[in-house]
Amino acid sequence: MNNKKTIFLNMKNIKEHNASLILIILLCIDLVFILLHFLNSATPFLNHYKFSLCKDMGYPEIYQYLKWFCIMILLVYISVSRKSYSYVIWVLVFTYFLFDDALKIHERAASYMVRHLNLTPVFGLKPHPFGELSFSLVVGILFLFLVLWAYIHGSQAFKKISQDMLILIFALFFFGVVVDVIHTINFGKYIYFVLGVLEDGGEMLVASLILWYVFLLSLYNENNTPHLYNLIHVILTRHSNFKVKAINENKE
Repeated sequence: MNNKKTIFLNMKNIKEHNASLILIILLCIDLVFILLHFLNSATPFLNHYKFSLCKDMGYPEIYQYLKWFCIMILLVYISVSRKSYSYVIWVLVFTYFLFDDALKIHERAASYMVRHLNLTPVFGLKPHPFGELSFSLVVGILFLFLVLWAYIHGSQAFKKISQDMLILIFALFFFGVVVDVIHTINFGKYIYFVLGVLEDGGEMLVASLILWYVFLLSLYNENNTPHLYNLIHVILTRHSNFKVKAINENKE
């Protein structure tokens, strides 16, 4: 019995080590692309649009496409291996992310809205950024309803995984939508540059976290799945308990 338990623990450590290694590699590549963007924009050493985070079909953007594609494939594998159609909803979400990045769906939709709906500036936002924000919110709400439907009918493991996914996608929403909207406001050349790096670099880093998390899920069965939501809850609870303890000690 002890030997079986030892073997299981060793296999678990190997799985987590492989996933951690992949996360480190992904984040290092992200940071290299961010550094190359700085060198390309602020120095004469590179001077090629392919190294820019903000340009279409540059190396960083193609790398981002590969992440979305890998996430889709892993989610399909998880859906098949766990014999659950609930995960197809998440496949659709990341399929949209891939096509939105590649085909600029929300930008094209915003251009259409500006031309045909006579959008006017709202809350200081120009018509096009307001159109992008509006379209992204509508698409997000539609997908949220689909996820909620799958959540209600899904297994307990799927529900916990969906909670994790929503946390990560909220972070992606922050960089891809909130920072993007702020980026359209004229704060000056240098702040504009920093916000552009924060937007695109933040999206890259979050996409790497999502790919790492989905890869980690693919290594485990449904009854033995690590959950990010629980981990964050434990960390916050411990931090809260530590603060309460410290306050009580000071009172004494």
